[in-house]
Amino acid sequence: MSTQIAIRLDSGELAALDAEVAAGRAASRSDAVRRGIARLQRDQRYREDEGKLLELVRRGESIYPDLDGILDLPHPVLD
Repeated sequence: MSTQIAIRLDSGELAALDAEVAAGRAASRSDAVRRGIARLQRDQRYREDEGKLLELVRRGESIYPDLDGILDLPHPVLD
């Protein structure tokens, strides 16, 4: 389901949307707004994941337990 909203943009913000469309990075102003919101959502997920990783480090837990000890494997001697 989608909901239509109305927003007010200043001339600089509108120019930024139009530049995205003109450069072919967005199909329309609406597409440019959706892409901006998608980036915001990605940034929010990354910050959440970063917080979880920092909490593991703070507690002294392994971030990637399946990789623990990988550097301790025997390595061939290089000439």
